[in-house]
Amino acid sequence: MNTITDIYGANMLQRSKKIWLVLDSSGFGGIESHVEQLALGLSNAHNRVSVVFLKDYGHHPLESRLLFSGLNCIMLDGCITSLRYFLKKETPDVIHTHGYKAGILMRPISRLMGITCASTFHSGEHKDGKLQWYDLLDRYTAFLANHVYAISSPILSTIPCTAKLTDNFVSIQSLSPSFGNQVAFVGRLSKEKGPERFLYFAKIFPLIDFHLYGDGPMRKQLERNGPKNLKFHGLQVEMRNIWPNIGLLVVPSRSEGLPMSALEAMAHGIPVAAFNVGSLDQLIQHGMNGWLVKQSDLTSMASVIHHWNESNENQRAQWRKDAITTIQERYSTEKVVPQLLEDYATSAK
Repeated sequence: MNTITDIYGANMLQRSKKIWLVLDSSGFGGIESHVEQLALGLSNAHNRVSVVFLKDYGHHPLESRLLFSGLNCIMLDGCITSLRYFLKKETPDVIHTHGYKAGILMRPISRLMGITCASTFHSGEHKDGKLQWYDLLDRYTAFLANHVYAISSPILSTIPCTAKLTDNFVSIQSLSPSFGNQVAFVGRLSKEKGPERFLYFAKIFPLIDFHLYGDGPMRKQLERNGPKNLKFHGLQVEMRNIWPNIGLLVVPSRSEGLPMSALEAMAHGIPVAAFNVGSLDQLIQHGMNGWLVKQSDLTSMASVIHHWNESNENQRAQWRKDAITTIQERYSTEKVVPQLLEDYATSAK
């Protein structure tokens, strides 16, 4: 398999850049997973990458993972003076923001300092209260970046300036296929992710083992109502040793972009059963590498779970192969990172 270096050839080292990936984060979710994959991909392409946390909220699982992989992390204290100090000290060639706080803050600073800036938009669901105003400010200042990306077509449609679609991606190096039998949910336990729907499926299939990996505001309520065949595992900082136990990933979300959990599952050969939201219709080929169900059609989703549970090994082997092939051909680090590097090389939109 070609590496990113193979794709670019010997000239890559001459084009090495100092890149900051900036976010404001206190937990681990889709954005953090995306930043981790991006940092690893850019570093493997011989760039000098630092992941910059705008504020230190205490021990952060992403910091531990990045340091374990030999990547540099900068923890700021939330003050502009600290940011200015590290900007002058590090003088990055490129700043790539993730999340509204990082985007709102870093885009004008990058413009003033003449630093190439990119911003990725990860969220498209409706916001309430203060978040609604921050979200609007984030989108209406996006034009200050040199390059603007959205991880799904619905999110792209909400950005009022020139932007382009760029898929989420995962590394496929050193991954082995899963031969597990768990029916699993992986994600934040919040309304937009629909975890109570997963609980409903567990109740109507009492002889199937359901496993829920994640934490969030709905956890206590779900645990109170969960059946005996549903096991709560809580937040998982590292899924590497868990994916091999999963046979089917269920994505019962009300809204999505392009969930990293679905990409990671399919990279391990795990088919995905999902409601048709966000850009999942670009990822999943119904009946081949997974199944797409009309939003809120619980009966059809239950039929998919039953179909998978009754399938034989030959059927599962084909789904496994198709899922892995999908990631290799479009959603791998080796496919996406070179495109970003080409963008970074130009400061004009």
